[in-house]
Amino acid sequence: MNNGVSCIFQSGKLLMAIVGRNKGERLMFAAKGAGARGGTLILGKTLSENRFLQACCLADIHQEIMLILLGEERRAVTKAIQDAAADGNIEGSAVTLAVSDMLVRTGTACEAPQQDDTGRVIMESGHKLITVIVNTGCAEDVMAVARKAGARGGTILTARGTGTEEDVKFFGISLVPEKDMLLIVAAGNIAPAILEAVAAMPALREPGGGIVYSMNIEEFIPLGG
Repeated sequence: MNNGVSCIFQSGKLLMAIVGRNKGERLMFAAKGAGARGGTLILGKTLSENRFLQACCLADIHQEIMLILLGEERRAVTKAIQDAAADGNIEGSAVTLAVSDMLVRTGTACEAPQQDDTGRVIMESGHKLITVIVNTGCAEDVMAVARKAGARGGTILTARGTGTEEDVKFFGISLVPEKDMLLIVAAGNIAPAILEAVAAMPALREPGGGIVYSMNIEEFIPLGG
């Protein structure tokens, strides 16, 4: 029984905003007011570059990561969160990423994803989003290596693995439930060096050591400040 609900697949954007703890709700409220249907807030932390704070175990800056899938309302939503950040003195950053296929519920029959043949040109910001997923407790070591290769900072999320036996065979990953997810925004000319440095880590060369990938950032949006 489908209750009359069907679906189609279409391309869209993923808006990711990184702000201080307890600030994400305000941006989410503004995004919904501008047309966003909903989103997800994830708790994370940013590692300070200050070595004194690191030695005192005070280097972790708690943050919230807001994820929202968007369609044609993207420009209205990004403007709304910029305005909300300025009005609420909320500092952070946001990026938009291309999503090839996202499920949209409609009143029509469910269709398979269609290739984009419009010939449109995707503008790129010149930055990359590097994502590293490793076993819990390893992200700080990865960040240290990435920083030496030119990364200015990163955000660590607490995640949980959901792999199956088939995933293990394909990706070479282990089924350890607890994971660290490290997000690094880097300039395009620096990203290759960061990827090479991280991939050369002994832990990541072992089966089950982790996963590393990067995505082009289409738009970089400073918030506040």
